[in-house]
Amino acid sequence: MLSHASCAEKSRQGQRKPGILTNATRSRPKGAELRVYSYEGMVTSMRNATRKQKLQYWFDNLMSRGTVSLLALLGLITAVVAITGGLLSVALGGPEGEGGVTAGSSIWFTLMHALNTGVLAKEEGTIPYLFVMTLVTLVGIFITSFLIGTISNAIKDKIASLQEGRSAIIEKDHVVIIGFDENVTSIIEELALANENQKDAVVVVLAEHDKTEMEDVIRDRIDDLRGLRVICRSGRPESLKSLDVCSLDTCKSIIVNLEDDFSTVKTILACKSMLEVKGNSDAYITAVIRDRDVLHPATIAGGDSAEILNFQKTVARLMVQSGRHPGMSDILSELLSFKGNEIYVERVSGTDGMTLDEVNLRLPKSTAIGMVRNGEVMLNPTHGSTICEGDELILIAYDDETTSLQAAATPQEDQFELEPDAREMPHTLLVLGYSDMLKQILLEEDKNAVPGSLVVIAAEPGKLADASLPDQDELHNVTVELRECKIHSRRVLEALVAEGATSILLLADPELDDEEADARTLMLQLQLNDIADEIGTNIPLIVEMNSTRNQQLAQMMRATDFVVSSRITAKLMVQVAEERHKRVILSDLLSDGGSSIYMKPITRYVHVDRAVDYYTLGASSARYGEIAIGYKRFNDDGSFEIQVNPKSKSAVTFSEGDDLIVVAPS
Repeated sequence: MLSHASCAEKSRQGQRKPGILTNATRSRPKGAELRVYSYEGMVTSMRNATRKQKLQYWFDNLMSRGTVSLLALLGLITAVVAITGGLLSVALGGPEGEGGVTAGSSIWFTLMHALNTGVLAKEEGTIPYLFVMTLVTLVGIFITSFLIGTISNAIKDKIASLQEGRSAIIEKDHVVIIGFDENVTSIIEELALANENQKDAVVVVLAEHDKTEMEDVIRDRIDDLRGLRVICRSGRPESLKSLDVCSLDTCKSIIVNLEDDFSTVKTILACKSMLEVKGNSDAYITAVIRDRDVLHPATIAGGDSAEILNFQKTVARLMVQSGRHPGMSDILSELLSFKGNEIYVERVSGTDGMTLDEVNLRLPKSTAIGMVRNGEVMLNPTHGSTICEGDELILIAYDDETTSLQAAATPQEDQFELEPDAREMPHTLLVLGYSDMLKQILLEEDKNAVPGSLVVIAAEPGKLADASLPDQDELHNVTVELRECKIHSRRVLEALVAEGATSILLLADPELDDEEADARTLMLQLQLNDIADEIGTNIPLIVEMNSTRNQQLAQMMRATDFVVSSRITAKLMVQVAEERHKRVILSDLLSDGGSSIYMKPITRYVHVDRAVDYYTLGASSARYGEIAIGYKRFNDDGSFEIQVNPKSKSAVTFSEGDDLIVVAPS
């Protein structure tokens, strides 16, 4: 409530003369200057502006309009000087003062004086005539100098504008990538592979980075673009004006590659709005959301115009599976790449009425893992399900090779292994470091572990204080122990390894930039390798890296497997951006529901130390309701090789410890 005094003050303020601002009623320090501002006086002065002020104001506005206005002004001045000088020359009787000079020729000659100051040196004539020509030449010097400066500045401004990357593009059927980070070069590399056979394929990158900086990074990190043209533009991702520069009305797809989920949602809304305004109903948006809580709002924002992906769970599952069966990242990288074996959906003639097991006995160069019926994806369908007319097969094939049937192969059933599965023993996973995916990793480990398993999480002091971890009642098979310690200390690492870990997972610190996080991971890897050599053990070591360039350094040291989450995410995004129908297939194949990719002991399927062909492996896996898609074999030096959909299906001899790669029910 206002007091009486304040109300009175309000009343007095309301009675003051309009347009007068004063601080007289306010308390002020002694000696302070009292200033009275009058709006009325300002208005009066503007109304009584002199002719000089008005002319200066007009000139200022003209100059501020840019190069074209300046050139027009210079042209006008030049014309006035040439005409005036030419007419004065005629009035003075020409150079000799005897007349006979036409106005047109005199104006032209005067214009040449204004533009070419050297003409004056050869000029002869009466003193009044030379005086006029001298004035014209002096004005011409001013005009020419100003013209050169104006043109020079205009060229500089244009070059600077082009370097800023804000000019509109004119392309068709191009892919627009919004955002620029470590992930973008992986996306561009995959797009280059995907469009290798396309003529004049184009990718447009829009980000809040300098255009030349983005171009330098792409040039330095990608050796071969395979004919792909990359155009960079600078602008805000969620700005409609910036998006309009990228020609969304003619693009074929948009990839939103931003680190912040909330910015991703805003950008999805902006892109969807732009596509609707431009009338481009064929293009769609592909985006990755990292926080599952933001997944639903992003899906609402995108509607039918977007494919929203969340593969944090997939990456966590990959880390856990790699700890038990190293090489899973290699399998996933090959299936998601546009180089080598890929996933295709196509109609194969002659398959109606057959089961997938029967089809795989007739495929010489590919493997059928499912089918699409009336738009519904059926991965590893129920045993005995037959292919109907109109069904398409989901195949793993090598680089667009033609899929055709051959005569059915005869599996070597006498090579089938009939022994039951070996029971898995409790597993101890040592996790070094902290990650936002820690909760998901623990949930995945719990699903895959047998009761009595243990997870030890060791991280620097303070890192686990606010960590999001599952409650113990959410975990049924594993017990979690948290250790806050200096994990980069050799003594601490030796003590942790001595506790009997059966696999070790190194996590990249999300609070550090990519390069620093990878540098610390490499240091840990160096020490763990040395410790393993000292104690003579060979514990599976799974390393998470942020950069593929740093992965190449890490490969010089011993590590069982690498998980480059940004690389996997980039491959997934490009697969969906290039072929929208693959989202459902990949979601089913990489999730823990339905059928997924697994590595299982070869001894579950065939006798070891005997030569068996690939068709026998497939027929043996079919007994368990699984589909064989490749195998892993160990070499004599302890390294292993992964074969997905091997080109040769001839006989191979396996050893204990080798694995069969299958698509199997979870």
